[in-house]
Amino acid sequence: MPQFNVATLLQEPVGATRRATLEDEPLAVPAAGYTARASGSVELIRTGRGVLVRARLRVRPQLECARCLSPCSVDLPLTIAEEFVPLRDPISGATVAADADEFRIDTQHHLDLSEAVRQYEQAALPLRPLCREDCAGLCPVCGQNLNVRRCEHEAEPAEPWQGLAALAERLRSEESDGGPQA
Repeated sequence: MPQFNVATLLQEPVGATRRATLEDEPLAVPAAGYTARASGSVELIRTGRGVLVRARLRVRPQLECARCLSPCSVDLPLTIAEEFVPLRDPISGATVAADADEFRIDTQHHLDLSEAVRQYEQAALPLRPLCREDCAGLCPVCGQNLNVRRCEHEAEPAEPWQGLAALAERLRSEESDGGPQA
């Protein structure tokens, strides 16, 4: 898991920096049932309250195609910029106050990126993920996945605009007959 021991960084002056590269690192947030793998670069910067994390990561969540309902994965780039606040000040040992929604550094001074990545991934998910751009979807009659096999219903194309097409044809014929114009 992408955990960073920031005990030394927390004792350094504001602005001290560490950099790391992640290559297919496993992530997990067991309470949310979340697992993933991430790759990219991470920069940790000492702030007055804790550690600012700036990261450019890629994750590939497993999703369900919006057209054919097959499992698919989507490459998602994430740009993370969050401050992590320690539970206790490493020098004085005093409790550090933080809002409930702030990311925390645990008592052993480990900074875990998993929850931040999970939240950023959820915000970046496409509304209608597709297994591929030209996904044919499901047959509206029998439910057959048209990417796998064609069905006999495919020969009967559904024409949702058929009524409007007939009206347009009728209006055109009335215009040519000298009737009322639209």
